[in-house]
Amino acid sequence: MSKTLVDKHLKKFENGQRAILQNLREIIQAELPTATEVIKYGIPTFMINGVAIIGFDGYKNHNSLFPFSGSTNTLLKAELANYVQTKGSIHFALDKRFPKPLLKKIIKARISQINSAYPKKTGEFLEFYGNGVLKASGKIKNEQMHGDWKWFRKNGVIMRSGSFKAGRQVGVWVTYDQKGKPYKKTNFGS
Repeated sequence: MSKTLVDKHLKKFENGQRAILQNLREIIQAELPTATEVIKYGIPTFMINGVAIIGFDGYKNHNSLFPFSGSTNTLLKAELANYVQTKGSIHFALDKRFPKPLLKKIIKARISQINSAYPKKTGEFLEFYGNGVLKASGKIKNEQMHGDWKWFRKNGVIMRSGSFKAGRQVGVWVTYDQKGKPYKKTNFGS
């Protein structure tokens, strides 16, 4: 449904600008295959597990990328030196495609920033692969793994799940095959 909203949003641009924005969208889709497309803050945005990774939009005199973090621009200062920037955006020409290698660097930097923001104060922990696929999820308590945890392959298929109690494996742990079907169970007791 949100993808339809992004389609509708892009239809308001003239053909040339729309083609540039659609190309940008396709590159981002290829880099973040499991991301959800939404309209956030009025712009097309790619999200993974509820976290905004990157957005984009077109304007009268330029197109823009929004890495949802002003520090992304700082991290890639040399690479972005030729672009007009605001605290949260990178502007590029209406009639020129944004360079694919630079876009990939921005996405990788953004995912790295997101990974470094965990664990949250609530103990929530998420880690993502460079392609935006969830790698691990769980909780941290007193700086140790605690509660239910899951690990995933780079294609998003579950690989292992189990529980920790104060950093120690407990209960039944399940290992999954390449298709996500359980093939091994190990009981670590309580």
